[in-house]
Amino acid sequence: MMRINMNGVNTVLLLLLFPALITLADTGAVVETARVERIAMGARLPLNGSVFSRNDIAVTAAVAGELDWVAEPGTKVTRNHAIARLDKTPLQLRREELQGLLAREAVNEVHQTKVVERYLALSKARNLSVILLDEAMSRRDISRKDMAILEARIRQLDDEIARSEVRARFNGVLVERYKQGGEYVVPGDVIGRFVGLERLEVRVAVPISYQARLAIGDRLDIAVGEDLQPGLVRTLIATGDPISQTFELHIDLVGSGSKPVMPGQLVKVEIPLEASRPTLAVPRDAVVIRRDGSYIYRISAQGIAERVNVTVGAGQAHLVTVSGELEEGERIVVRGGDRLEDGEKVTESEVDRRDV
Repeated sequence: MMRINMNGVNTVLLLLLFPALITLADTGAVVETARVERIAMGARLPLNGSVFSRNDIAVTAAVAGELDWVAEPGTKVTRNHAIARLDKTPLQLRREELQGLLAREAVNEVHQTKVVERYLALSKARNLSVILLDEAMSRRDISRKDMAILEARIRQLDDEIARSEVRARFNGVLVERYKQGGEYVVPGDVIGRFVGLERLEVRVAVPISYQARLAIGDRLDIAVGEDLQPGLVRTLIATGDPISQTFELHIDLVGSGSKPVMPGQLVKVEIPLEASRPTLAVPRDAVVIRRDGSYIYRISAQGIAERVNVTVGAGQAHLVTVSGELEEGERIVVRGGDRLEDGEKVTESEVDRRDV
């Protein structure tokens, strides 16, 4: 039996792995980096807010009748399209009845008009009593008024037939359905809840002590996750809640961010506490927080990680302000800093700011 010399095998493996170890030692730890930025930022108070639709209505029946169809919850409906339909048959039958009455009254009106014409001819020859002529003219005029009333009732029925189909007044989605097809409804019965998805606003409760810092028309940043969207203060309700000591602020979403926003979503509203001023800012992930303080690793021109102690200030979305021995444009470690040592050689790959 052949004996394998284990010492020889180990030597061969060591020789094979040695170049890779040399390369790894030369390149150093792989980290993701970004650059120090200078932006205008001031102290801000982040408050939780909720997104609401300005078009949030109860869908109600306008006429009495049996529901023929109601859209499913979650159905998106565009403006002037149907949300629900009632059975139109009873209304259409009543319309046919009124049309018949109108036609009969039209025949009567023709007859009464002819009677008046004959009586006028006789009255000119003084062969007819004035009273009979007045009665004939009265019957003709009543017939014409009855026709006008029937025409108005037909127009009313046409309006009810049109309103038997409940249509959307704006683009939105049916979020709740309270009635099903086959149920009988009367005017005012709530069929469902319809919410628009276009005119959105943020409502936030702000401490009364900050009221003087806000005014209608102010632009505020609204954080949707890591995405910032601009908002415009539309309404400031200057009446505080005695328990929470807050007042309500309504903010219109005036821009479209990279992330969609829907009614009911929780967002953060940045309330400015002071005027913005230029300051250094870095991605939040770049700051390493330890018991002995916070620090950042700066990358030197030779690719060496240098530890820089910093003081962290206000934040905005994925950025935070810092003060320390840093300069605008310097490269810093964003990911991988928690495993580094001061003076360690690194290999960097620059990360996109939007991915931070």
